Parts: sequence; structure tokens; C-alpha cells
Amino acid sequence: MRGKAYRRAQQKRMVNRALQARVFVGFSWSQSRETEEERYLRAKKWANNLTKCSCEMCTGHKRGPFAEPTMAKLKHDVSTRQQMEEYKYATSDS
Repeated sequence: MRGKAYRRAQQKRMVNRALQARVFVGFSWSQSRETEEERYLRAKKWANNLTKCSCEMCTGHKRGPFAEPTMAKLKHDVSTRQQMEEYKYATSDS
């Protein structure tokens, strides 16, 4: 199990990343009237989850840009296809 120092360092890293991401998105700190402390607190709230919505543009694809399906997904597709074929043949007989 990792110690408090490691968790503190990771939290600090994520806060710094949140500060950078906010500037990268185009939000200028100079335009707002927040103090440095307010900016830090806002970035600290953002740090745990930098994606603010669940769309694919914000989160990115979890399996990369060329998303090859997982083995479980492939097996599920085969199973679904087989069930559809069985259903098609069962309903065409009657």
C-alpha cells in the first residue's frame, strides 16, 4: 500500500494538470477575477475528473483511435448473430 506522501504528490500532479488543461481549452485566467487561491481550489475540484461530460470527444475512446473490439465483445457479437439466425429459421418454419 502506498503512503500519504505518494497520494499527496499524485494529487498535486493532477491539480497542476487541471490548471494546464483549463488554459489549454482556452479559458484564460487573466479574464477572470479569481485570486490564485480560488483558481487552485477550482483546479483541485477538477483534478479528480478532468472530463466534464461523457461524450466521445471529451473522454476519448478507451481502446485508442483504431478501437479493435475486445475478445468479450467479439464473442458477444458471434452469440448474438447465432441467436438471430436461430430465430430467423424458427419463425420461417411456421
